[in-house]
Amino acid sequence: MSDEARESWIRQRIEMLTGQTLTAPPRIFKDTTGFMYIDRGDIIDLEGRLFLVRGHEKEGRFGIDDQPKFWVKGALSLEDGQRYILKLRWEESFRIHIGDMEVHCARSGEKEARALELVRGDLRFMQGCAARDSQNNLIRVIDFIDGTDLIHYVDGVDMPHEQYFHELFPRILAKTVGAFRAIQLLNDNGLCHGDIRNDHILVERGTGNFRWIDFDLNQNSSRYDIWCLGNVLHFVVGKGFITFRELTEARPELADRFSMEDASVFFPNRVMNLRKAYGYVPAKLNEILTRFSIGATACYDTIAQVVDGLADCAHSMGCPVEEVAKPQ
Repeated sequence: MSDEARESWIRQRIEMLTGQTLTAPPRIFKDTTGFMYIDRGDIIDLEGRLFLVRGHEKEGRFGIDDQPKFWVKGALSLEDGQRYILKLRWEESFRIHIGDMEVHCARSGEKEARALELVRGDLRFMQGCAARDSQNNLIRVIDFIDGTDLIHYVDGVDMPHEQYFHELFPRILAKTVGAFRAIQLLNDNGLCHGDIRNDHILVERGTGNFRWIDFDLNQNSSRYDIWCLGNVLHFVVGKGFITFRELTEARPELADRFSMEDASVFFPNRVMNLRKAYGYVPAKLNEILTRFSIGATACYDTIAQVVDGLADCAHSMGCPVEEVAKPQ
């Protein structure tokens, strides 16, 4: 196909898919190294596959809403018209402290590509494949998931905690256990998720499936994933992030009930011993929560230990964990 014919085809496809007419020649990027310069309306060419950039993906974190991630582009395939997420090459490293443990984290597209290959067909995870640009940068082409993250899903429940805990939480717990079991699959195959957060679980519209996204962080501790699961468990049990300050301001009678031993090792401002605030939290479930607290006398060595205990809790609350079909 000549350059003129190719440009004509691109114009036709863009108009067909978006209803927009190009007023200037399309900018086509085969090299994505300078991802900051790739913007809405540009074309990314990955090994002959053409993607129309529709914008930068965003996330809210550390109190900053809608923070753009310029290395992650929302895109339309000009071939099949489907939505994709393009994760371009971006390198960073940092250190995190969990109690006395220091964890070194580094972003790795290669590691995420290996994980995508491992979980192909397993709908507990995002799906996608790796591709290379003209400069051999590794790009992950991720299938778009129509859903909302777990934070917004739970925050959208408009009912008091006790009603939530008895009416909705058992089903959410069962789904959470299934998601934790998925992480066990990664660990059993020598991989980690690396960035386990509540907003990295998407609740898929239509199916209600919990699906993990964003596993391009790597770290030097095999227990990091385990500790991060404790943060997710805290959130779903508490119907949000429960801090000492907010809890005691809302319920002053609890002020003398807590000590630092009840705090999360990961986030010392959060209450992990939630049974002291919500007496209807079962003792066994609370015992699992407090394994992630500063006052814990024993910690988890494997995700299987966490999963087994939580599965028993879900079963006792009348909502057994459903098995998810694995890829053949």
